[in-house]
Amino acid sequence: MIKIETITPDLAEGLCRKITGDLPEYFGLPEVNEHYAVGVRSRFNLAACIGEEYVGLISIDFPYPENANIYWMGILRDYHRTGIGKILSYEAFKQAKNSGAKTISVETLSPEEADENYLKTYQFYKSLGFAPLFNLKPQGYEWNMVYMLKSLDDLFENRTKDVFIRPLIREDIIAISTAFDQIGWNKPPSSFEEYLKEQEEGERIVWVAHFKGEFAGYVTLKWQSGYPSFKAENIAEIMDLNVLPHYRKMGVGSLLLDCAEKEALTKSQIIGIGVGLYAGADGGYGAAQRLYIKRGYIPDGKGVTYNYEPTIPGNSYPLDDDLVLWFTKKLS
Repeated sequence: MIKIETITPDLAEGLCRKITGDLPEYFGLPEVNEHYAVGVRSRFNLAACIGEEYVGLISIDFPYPENANIYWMGILRDYHRTGIGKILSYEAFKQAKNSGAKTISVETLSPEEADENYLKTYQFYKSLGFAPLFNLKPQGYEWNMVYMLKSLDDLFENRTKDVFIRPLIREDIIAISTAFDQIGWNKPPSSFEEYLKEQEEGERIVWVAHFKGEFAGYVTLKWQSGYPSFKAENIAEIMDLNVLPHYRKMGVGSLLLDCAEKEALTKSQIIGIGVGLYAGADGGYGAAQRLYIKRGYIPDGKGVTYNYEPTIPGNSYPLDDDLVLWFTKKLS
């Protein structure tokens, strides 16, 4: 279980030094490392904790009342690519916004320098919504730095106070599967292992919602749909939106859809979704049908499919999850 904590200056300095020593390919200048290790003491510091170990640190300051800045950030090597960096960042965004900031900035090595490690850092910040502003070579530096900025106006977790949304991480998998198992839904861990693999390969994005710290629901966005019409037109497909019954009518589903729609808009002005036709004891697809229509989704006009294939009048088909009506929405 990952916990995010506000930590003291002493702990922040010690953790900064520990992470710096663990990642010499990122932090290879002793005088610069010393500058930041001392500097975090006077900043606001959040740490990621697993069990009894602190494994990640993000340090932010406020150069101007309406702008926050990521002063320093690092994750221990053994915890890279686990989602901890994103969790730390989203918590920092929330804290910055709650302190009155409207934007947050960060400085990192410019992609023009073609450093393999820092290209990953640059792409990481882009994945969080930071946009590059300009390059600058500070006095005394050999390298060009890039300055990046992100707006805090559209943070999903702040639209509903008790809902926090972030990308899927490995530690979520058992909790999600168990939560659905407790209400009689078969969602094995293997399904989410595959989702995580596709997320790491850039084929799918998965967002997980928590309500007051408890798992509440999730949604995925598949960049290449299995539905031939969407695939031919490069329409990303929202897949597998699920909110636990006791968290419905709280805005969780809408916030998850906000995440998917905003991300889809980075590549296309159209997004698609397939909706089942049946209801059931837990509501089936009835509530989802109403939600999508309310949000502006309309049928694509190509009729119902079964397992992605068009249905033929007069034939019989099982009334199950594979019998689907397809909807699209124009994004703006």
